[in-house]
Amino acid sequence: MIVPLFITCDPARDSPEVIKSYLSEFHSKFIGLTGSVDQVRVACKAYRVYFSKPPQVKDGQNYLVDHSIFSYFMDKDGSFLEVYGKERDAQEMASSILSIVKNSSK
Repeated sequence: MIVPLFITCDPARDSPEVIKSYLSEFHSKFIGLTGSVDQVRVACKAYRVYFSKPPQVKDGQNYLVDHSIFSYFMDKDGSFLEVYGKERDAQEMASSILSIVKNSSK
């Protein structure tokens, strides 16, 4: 079974409720993760994800977080199987995942 996970790069703004609402727009099986700023920073470093929040954001101000855009396909033990960047479209990603799943069941 494939379990899609989303980890926020902005835990100060992305509460569990906000993440749940956001992910409901994509798929009901998405699991959203957040934590402290330090925990998110450690996770981003582990996955080599760049992120940057504007330096002088005031409370309630709308802003964008600049971040790298990757989807990681990992096995049940947490080992990397494939990394998908924005240069690969949905069809290429689906074909790759299907191929990996088929080959792993042999």
